[in-house]
Amino acid sequence: MEIIKKTTQEITRHALEVIDKIDENQVSKMIETIINADCIFIVGTGRSELVGKAFAMRLMHLGFTVYVVGDVTTPAIKSSDCLIAISGSGETKTVTLAAKTSHEVGAHVIGITTNLESTLSELLDVAINIESKSKEPWKHYTSHVLKGNYDDLTPMGTLFEDSTLLFLDGLIAEFMSLLGKKEQDLKKRHAIIE
Repeated sequence: MEIIKKTTQEITRHALEVIDKIDENQVSKMIETIINADCIFIVGTGRSELVGKAFAMRLMHLGFTVYVVGDVTTPAIKSSDCLIAISGSGETKTVTLAAKTSHEVGAHVIGITTNLESTLSELLDVAINIESKSKEPWKHYTSHVLKGNYDDLTPMGTLFEDSTLLFLDGLIAEFMSLLGKKEQDLKKRHAIIE
């Protein structure tokens, strides 16, 4: 139980620290982009995809039209849409390709990453920086890596993914407030075929 407590405390401390450092102007631009988009597309791979799917579900509950890239029912993205691309390293091929394609059709591209000097970052209209080690820290020497802040209890992208999930859940609360929605409003759109 001691390891569980220590690890969850570290993850929570880290998430609060990095979320506090996110550029508020970029968050405002992200909110405005999502609200003004006809459809929202979300892309990530692995655990980042799972975080994206959790966010997609809540956006749907709020009444947004949202798709997860790769699902068989996902339509073509248009210039009036936006893509939210989640990649710690900013180099995940599937994610960068989706961002490039979206950029080429004129859709707005929002990125959530640890690496603002990545392939993904070059394609972004909005950049949300989650300062965490990526799953490949030896390729991306962030300040955390240079300080030697490795923790085997939060392997690979754990801190990025957990911090991103908490940030996106906080963003849902912001949308609820902006749109005047309550929990019962979200429940009306929750799946009944389970």
